[in-house]
Amino acid sequence: MNMKRKLTILIAICSLLLILIPACDAREAGSLKALTKPYIAHYECTDATLGEENLLDKFEYIEIILVNKEKMELIYKQKDGEKRSLESKYSFNPKTRELTAEIGILGYTFRQSTIVEKGKFTITKTIGNKQLIMKFKVK
Repeated sequence: MNMKRKLTILIAICSLLLILIPACDAREAGSLKALTKPYIAHYECTDATLGEENLLDKFEYIEIILVNKEKMELIYKQKDGEKRSLESKYSFNPKTRELTAEIGILGYTFRQSTIVEKGKFTITKTIGNKQLIMKFKVK
C-alpha cells in the first residue's frame, strides 16, 4: 500500500469512530434532552445544614426537579408530615453552567445562583446569623 492510500484509510477510520462514539453515548443517555440540556434532571438533597443543625434529621427527603428549561419543582416531606411541593421558575446559563432560581420555603424566599458541575450543585444562604448549606446531586 502506498502512503496516500494508508492515510485515506486512517482518515476514514477516524471519521467513522467520530460518528459511532457519540451515537453510542446517545443511546446510553436515552434522549435528546440528556444530550442538549443535561442539567434538566431530578436532584436529591444529600446534605442540608442550618448552622450546626442537620436538617435532613427532620426531613424524609428534599428534592428539586428541573421540569423543563424554565420550570422547577421543589418537593419535600418532613418526617411525620405530608409531602409538599412548590413550583418556581429558573434560568440556566449553559456557558457558565450557572443555575439561578427563586423559591419560597419554610417562610423564607430564596434567590440563589449556583454552578451545576457533574450533576451536582450546592446552595448556600445566610439566614439570620446561620449559614444554610444544601448539597444536591442527580438522583
